Amino acid sequence: MQISTNEFLLGSLSDILAQQSTANQLNREISTGQTLIDASDDPGAAGQVIGLANQIGTLNYDAGNGQAATQTLQSGVSTLQQITTLLDELQSTVTAAANGGITTESDRESDVSSAQTVLQQLVQLANTQGPNGGYLFAGSKSNAPAFSTLPSGQVVFQGDANTNQVEIAPALSVNSTISGQNVFMNVSAGTDGVAVSADSSNTGGAYVLATGVTNVSQVTAASLAGTQYDISFSGSGSSLTYQVTSGHGTPGSAGYNATSGVVASGSYKAGADLAFGGIDVEVNGTPASGDSFAVQPGATTSIFQIVQSFISALGMPQNDSGQSAQAQQALQNVLSNLGGAQTSILSAQASLGTSLSEIQSVATQTSAQSADANTSISDLQSANLPEVIANYSESVTALQAAEESFSKVQNLTLFQYLTP
Repeated sequence: MQISTNEFLLGSLSDILAQQSTANQLNREISTGQTLIDASDDPGAAGQVIGLANQIGTLNYDAGNGQAATQTLQSGVSTLQQITTLLDELQSTVTAAANGGITTESDRESDVSSAQTVLQQLVQLANTQGPNGGYLFAGSKSNAPAFSTLPSGQVVFQGDANTNQVEIAPALSVNSTISGQNVFMNVSAGTDGVAVSADSSNTGGAYVLATGVTNVSQVTAASLAGTQYDISFSGSGSSLTYQVTSGHGTPGSAGYNATSGVVASGSYKAGADLAFGGIDVEVNGTPASGDSFAVQPGATTSIFQIVQSFISALGMPQNDSGQSAQAQQALQNVLSNLGGAQTSILSAQASLGTSLSEIQSVATQTSAQSADANTSISDLQSANLPEVIANYSESVTALQAAEESFSKVQNLTLFQYLTP
């Protein structure tokens, strides 16, 4: 086989160009510090880098969501803490009033003024806006105030029962808000949801308090069925008796229907507890014949109504023992309802705190995953400079040798060896 000079020169030139390409590539790796400069350099590695970059982008997006949600949740927790402080102060005022702390008209007016201020503050706090401008307790309708006050003074909820959620990790979302419907409106009334009210026509000096639930399932069933109880007294002195009937509707009203008849009865002894339907109640004072009290399992109220009930109680006349007992019943009911309100606020704080804790935990994991992904990208892209520099040096030496050899061969001709 014969190799022409032209073929030899072309082969040598191709080898030199390849050497130059290698040297240039190594030079770029040295200057950039990366081995993966173009996708064509290593398509497989380039695909991995793109996937890791997308993963980092998703993690950063979710981390941003978590940070924004954290600010909103912290705002909610802070607001609920302020409400807790207001309720604690109100409880102290109501307790003092129930214990005979109101001795003058001036005291009464002062307490009324204080309660009205608390009511206004509660409405303002319930309409708190978060860092993004949304109303924290309006549910998914966060673009409008959660509560409004009607001309009658009634505070109504304008939001919904939904909550806003944010994604803090792939396929993982948490609540960033909580609906005020359950926090402020559907507050468990009385003791463990058992509320007692005195008939407005009572003349005796007694008031009744629910002291506890002895059978939860029985009370739950009564609540679901809409069952209420009526405690009525008859006789006088040592012959005073009580009777408890069970039915539907409000005891004492025209719509009350004692469907179950008498569920408990007996002689009444001052200070005795009465037990029926899984409920235990305590009668304080001496009722008069004809007095009655309604007992409602599963009763609810609102935080705003509790304050308004206190204001109403302060305005009740106390000219005789019957009126004093009615006022005391109202004050005791406010105290019981405040317990439910405080529990509702604490439960809401716990719910928001759970979301905060989950965000913090996920943020730690997200940070670690993002760091791992960045390390993997660096491993795929970053050059091993000592190795690259050594290879570059070898490549330059080889290129120089090839160029020198090519130059010498290029200048060789047969005529150089012929003599004239």
